[in-house]
Amino acid sequence: MSDSLANAVGGSQKLNSGFSIPLIGFGTYKVTGENVEIAVDAALTAGYRLFDTAKYYLNEKELGDALKTLLPKHGLTRADVFLTTKFFPESKDCREACRKFVDESLERLQTDYIDMYLVHYPKPNDTENDDVKNPEYRKIAYEVLEEAQAAGKIRSIGVSNYEIVHLEELKTYAKIPPCANQLEYHPHFARVPLQKYCKENGIFFQAFSSLARHEPKLIEDPVVVELAMKHNTSVPLVLLAWALRQNVGIVPKSVTPSRIIDNFKVKDVELSPEEIQSLTALDRGQHYIRCTGWLVK
Repeated sequence: MSDSLANAVGGSQKLNSGFSIPLIGFGTYKVTGENVEIAVDAALTAGYRLFDTAKYYLNEKELGDALKTLLPKHGLTRADVFLTTKFFPESKDCREACRKFVDESLERLQTDYIDMYLVHYPKPNDTENDDVKNPEYRKIAYEVLEEAQAAGKIRSIGVSNYEIVHLEELKTYAKIPPCANQLEYHPHFARVPLQKYCKENGIFFQAFSSLARHEPKLIEDPVVVELAMKHNTSVPLVLLAWALRQNVGIVPKSVTPSRIIDNFKVKDVELSPEEIQSLTALDRGQHYIRCTGWLVK
């Protein structure tokens, strides 16, 4: 099997499933309607080969349509791109619901396999953080992904917003270890113990919200601003490079073609180990996104 993604521009990492994942991906959260095709066209032009979506984003169909139209235009095939999607566990008929989600994703994305499918969150959307059934729901969700992988519908399975406690719990029943954990990650929320845990356990660490939704406290942090000036680049590219230079995956999102193209220029931003450390030292355990997996029992 040829692995064109092993040579993805910007680098790639081999997952514990044996497949390569591009380090730079295009995030599609809040990219909807006619914006999807415009954004995907810009992303493919720039060099992105990973597209990250989720049930929650309500745009799987638009992404599938866009890729069907645009891959041939760019001289690419399905094998040249990496597709990630995610679902939340369900509190009602969890097993059936999750199975349906997988089949729906395949249909909407118009593909016969998904490169990486993640359990989006360690609990259903409609249960409380301390619901005693949360562990059961996430177990069923993960088992459905294992089953779908065995059936050839998914190549790699993983999780998102999982903490060490959830990953340790997973070890008690998972037949297949998670290939990845996708989390909010930026210098104000450096997740050092969790990142170390993932590395030691062969779990690919992938960042979302690398720019913390342009939170002024981070974007205007003097250390970040100074590094951008020193490297003659932008603050967003410094923040993205901080993750990328640690072999952490990134999935920056935008609906603006010029910004989509700009974000990919992170591949050219080199930071020294000392500079990476100076950014990590800004850690204040401060999250800026609503995902709070550490509160989930």
